[in-house]
Amino acid sequence: MITRPAAVGGFILGGVALGVAAILFFGGLRLFSSTSRAVVFFGESLAGLEVGAPVTFQGVRIGSVQSIAIRMNVDEMTARIPVFLEFDSDKVSWEGVRNGGDVVDQKRLVAVGLRAQLAMQSLVTGQLRIDLEFHPGTPAQLVGAVTDVPEIPAVPSDLNELRNKLTALPLHELAETAQRAFLSLERLSGHLDSVLDPLSESVRRSTDAATRTLETTDETLRRLQMDVSTTLRGVDALVIDARAQLDSHSGDLGRTLVSAERASRQAEVLLESLNGLVEPRSQARGDLEATLRDLAASASSLRGFTRAVERDPSAILTGSGTP
Repeated sequence: MITRPAAVGGFILGGVALGVAAILFFGGLRLFSSTSRAVVFFGESLAGLEVGAPVTFQGVRIGSVQSIAIRMNVDEMTARIPVFLEFDSDKVSWEGVRNGGDVVDQKRLVAVGLRAQLAMQSLVTGQLRIDLEFHPGTPAQLVGAVTDVPEIPAVPSDLNELRNKLTALPLHELAETAQRAFLSLERLSGHLDSVLDPLSESVRRSTDAATRTLETTDETLRRLQMDVSTTLRGVDALVIDARAQLDSHSGDLGRTLVSAERASRQAEVLLESLNGLVEPRSQARGDLEATLRDLAASASSLRGFTRAVERDPSAILTGSGTP
């Protein structure tokens, strides 16, 4: 009976220890970590930003969103939404801190350009996160509605800037311009259809004519090829016949060539003889000229005798000379 209460007490103590261990594990040991806080007032929709959303600096998570609340001003009928941030001081170490301080004052960080900006955490779920980054030169627009927590100025997110640019666009004029452009394209398409239909028909007829021309040309080429083949075969046969005839008459051709060579030599001798006859001082030419003179004298005597006989036929009998 004494051991039963001790067992129950031990069981209870073990459960409490497990509960504390689970709180420490799932809570990230926050009970023993030093944290700091800040507040941000965003001038845009916070849809997608939830408590526990990460707070990052250049992609490194340094804290999370602690709470989001709405504060209504009854007099002005306006609403402000402070977003309280909780930073894990162990995530950031400071170098060159003077005067024995542990951290740098957040007001100094704001003065050099520290700003908070909403960013897309997941495109699928649409969840947002808060990015802290230095934006030197941007105005520090503080709301000042919370005085017990340092305030970090906010700058518009990229999505908000894109939304503002799209809102500033003259969408109505752009839609009318696009509609007029589509109407012009439709009229141009109709005009092209009216022009291209006859053109396509002409192209089709030209293609058919070209096809028929190619077929005729192909047939002509085949016939020409057959005629050329026949002619080449005839030429081959003629060459073979001529070659055979040359082979059979090669002896006669050789003898003919020899005879022609002898005739050419005799002609050369004759030409040399003729050249000798026609030379001015050659012996043969002198003899020829003397013979020609003798023949001329004989012909003159014969003509005189003929005239004498014509005058006196008895001169042949009597032998009388010429008068």
